[in-house]
Amino acid sequence: MVKYKTYVLKRMNMPFTISFVRDNFDEIIIEALNQVVNNIDKYLKSVEEKFSPFLPDSLVSRHTDLGEKFQDIFFDLEYQEVYSRSILAKRDTNGLFDPFFEGKYNPTGFVKGWAIENAFMKYIKPLIDNNIIEAGVINGAGDMQVGTKQDSSFSWKIGIENPENPEKIIAKYSIKNGAVATSGISKKGQHIKSDNEIKHVQVTVVGTYLSDVDILATAGVVASENIWSEIVKNKQLTGILLTKEGIKRVFEEGKITDVKRT
Repeated sequence: MVKYKTYVLKRMNMPFTISFVRDNFDEIIIEALNQVVNNIDKYLKSVEEKFSPFLPDSLVSRHTDLGEKFQDIFFDLEYQEVYSRSILAKRDTNGLFDPFFEGKYNPTGFVKGWAIENAFMKYIKPLIDNNIIEAGVINGAGDMQVGTKQDSSFSWKIGIENPENPEKIIAKYSIKNGAVATSGISKKGQHIKSDNEIKHVQVTVVGTYLSDVDILATAGVVASENIWSEIVKNKQLTGILLTKEGIKRVFEEGKITDVKRT
């Protein structure tokens, strides 16, 4: 029987839950995992210090509020990556995902998923690859990157909440390796804005990398039904969408397979 060792960190004004799975946890393993979690916490802190629009000395604030020279900010390689990928995301979604908020560059909608994915690949995946743990996950307020050893039968069981009733689950997924992202207009999703009427309450996308599916989930919230159907088809997406009318649309590998009321 597998056992879990779970830690909770508070960064970016949200909880980050880190879980490790193996058949037992002795003192040496726990000490090593404590250090890994400490390293993840330091990494998330550094990301927040660079990209938070609420910190006056962050690179984002210096870029947008203080008028600092564009090229000076871009000496930072992580800032180069986040800026270029968030701008490409806007282009690739025809503006449905937009890293500019009220005229200022604000990559918050991209950074969380990107940071979780990076932290997982840097600190947790090596533990899996080297047989130190059987499986691991980083979950940031419902968006997660998970992994499992190739020869393991363990799978992560992931439930998607109904935003109108958190006690109810509208979908369940069993994943060994990959990512799940959920975006919506309830709770913390109130920052999502669109010039058009938003008809989708919540969108979940399941895929390989969190930085990718997080963008798509956000785009799905503001997309029209027809445009989202085309995106699902073209990108062969898997996930679930909930409309304001309470219609649940399940899509799997590019095909919408179910339409019903929750």
